[in-house]
Amino acid sequence: KKQVAAMAATCTTTVLKKREGFPPKEQEEERNEWGRTAGEEAKRNAALKAAQNDLKAPRREFLFGFPEGSFLEKWVDECINDPRDKPLFNMLMNTCCISVPLLISLFLFAPNNKWGHLFGLGYFLTHYVLFLHSYILALHYSSHRTLMKKGSSLQWFNNVAPFVLCPMFGIPSGMYYLHHIIMHHCHDNCIPYDVSSTEPYQRDNLFHFSIYWFKFWATIWVELPFFAFRTKLYKLGLQSIMYQVIYFSYMYHTFRYNPVVATWGIIVPFFFTQFMLAYGNFGQHQFVEGGKPSNFRSTYNCIDCYDNTKSFQDGYHVLHHNNSRLHWSQFPETFMKQLDRMNQEKAMTFANIGFFEATALVFLGKLDVLADKAVTPWDVSKEELIEIMKERLKPISQTAAQRVKHFKEKSKAS
Repeated sequence: KKQVAAMAATCTTTVLKKREGFPPKEQEEERNEWGRTAGEEAKRNAALKAAQNDLKAPRREFLFGFPEGSFLEKWVDECINDPRDKPLFNMLMNTCCISVPLLISLFLFAPNNKWGHLFGLGYFLTHYVLFLHSYILALHYSSHRTLMKKGSSLQWFNNVAPFVLCPMFGIPSGMYYLHHIIMHHCHDNCIPYDVSSTEPYQRDNLFHFSIYWFKFWATIWVELPFFAFRTKLYKLGLQSIMYQVIYFSYMYHTFRYNPVVATWGIIVPFFFTQFMLAYGNFGQHQFVEGGKPSNFRSTYNCIDCYDNTKSFQDGYHVLHHNNSRLHWSQFPETFMKQLDRMNQEKAMTFANIGFFEATALVFLGKLDVLADKAVTPWDVSKEELIEIMKERLKPISQTAAQRVKHFKEKSKAS
């Protein structure tokens, strides 16, 4: 009788829960033909829609192009390697047309007094507000894929971004290729070879970021040539030393000529850009799994956000690290094709937020707010995703080779 009464009580509780809209815990949600629940399907569809929005979004990296059908436009079309890079060319051309004359004016007309500093501040704000964000990514993608055809009459334009414009944005000429293409991408943010790696740091800790930022601009002058010599890239190592000597000589002689010009044309851009580059790299590689190295879990994606229209779709950072030769215009479409793989690999993707805001939320400890914007992985709960985030923020002390060895040993044991 007691057993029957207990069973009856259980059945009554279950019926009441159903009436109140609370299904019993043991009742699983229904799954569709692809094995996804309604909630998971909704997140997957949200990810697809977000990528489609990026695909259709207007390009905002440049202000103007050459007149349609003009001689200049036809000349560029004949010389450009990939017609899809026309926005990238236009962005660099805009910088040459606006910022270069402004810098020349600063050199020629800025007096060495408070009015000169006002002139310099105006130059800096105009130059950086209009072009900094887009220029960094134009430099980035033109370093991965050559912009103008070899042997064409505009082949010389390939040197504009890495050599001519770099010092205007606080980056020594010629250094970016070794730092980013050779060091960062060949070693994928892994210690010990990537000296700008975020792995050794607690990546939600502002003090750790301040150490990272200091190293990023203060010790790289020694660490980058040392990396080149260590990996037997002697020519690139010697070139990096030569580029440093030229850059700091330019800074010294400009300061002697006019401290105002040196301050606003070189020194302020240097410190501002180095901070932004450090913040950007630290943020993009904030969530790094400590197990076997994987590009799916050493960075994350930010999609359907304004930043992607100003940065040549830079938010698709997982895809970029998986294939650094993939053209930036193909990111949204490729993301849609690889969406299920993103979920399987537990790659993080956030919609309607850019890297800078996402990084700020991590530093502020608001992982729950960031988790609400996640569209992959969709088969984990919000609480589980926050735990994954916390795990990927922890410092990593093992090298990539040690972690691969540990993973193989663990796999054999199991």
